[in-house]
Amino acid sequence: MDYFPEGTIHVAVVDPGVGTVRKPIAVRTAQAFFVGPDNGIFTLVLQRHKPLQMVWLDRPQYHLPNPSATFHGRDIFAPVAAHIARGVALEDLGTSITRLQRLPLPRIRVDWLGIRATVVHIDRFGNAITNLTYTDYEAWRTRWDVKEPVVEVAAGRALLPIGRTYADVPHGQPLALFGSSERLEIAVNGGSAAQMLHLRRGDTVRVLRRESTPPPRVQRALNLE
Repeated sequence: MDYFPEGTIHVAVVDPGVGTVRKPIAVRTAQAFFVGPDNGIFTLVLQRHKPLQMVWLDRPQYHLPNPSATFHGRDIFAPVAAHIARGVALEDLGTSITRLQRLPLPRIRVDWLGIRATVVHIDRFGNAITNLTYTDYEAWRTRWDVKEPVVEVAAGRALLPIGRTYADVPHGQPLALFGSSERLEIAVNGGSAAQMLHLRRGDTVRVLRRESTPPPRVQRALNLE
């Protein structure tokens, strides 16, 4: 969302429950508008951007006549987006609501020894993308005075360096790095990490500190002195 102009209207139509009791909705944040089904599709967006207004699109005068039960993207979401673009206020488009469906996404677990993350996506290159953001990684390193962490994958069968680019390791070798999504990913230079390391969505990835004894500042924080 950060790359779109302020006020952009985003229409989402990943909607396997189209025509059921799930609500068609519109959401306004400080940066943008979102129109689509209330099925959790906006979960990640709303983790970063606080919703300021949410409505159930229950005013048929702003939809196409006789909307199809299987094509709300054409018959409800697109017309509503057009009305928003013309300046129609969200409160005119539907009834105010206070809660949205959220997807049960995995959370990272953090302590002084490391971070436990989860593979949430395998892309078409075989890179395994996790739910660990660079911001959370740097916060852990700073808080616990971590110098050179490594990444453990495949239930401990592989320890990987954290690089900056895919070419930081020889061709055919695996590594971890923070990709364009600013999330930790497991990759292979010129290959597929998913195939080489037998990774799949839901697998655990651990970022670990190399030293087994915490430095003095961390010992004080843990009351180990």
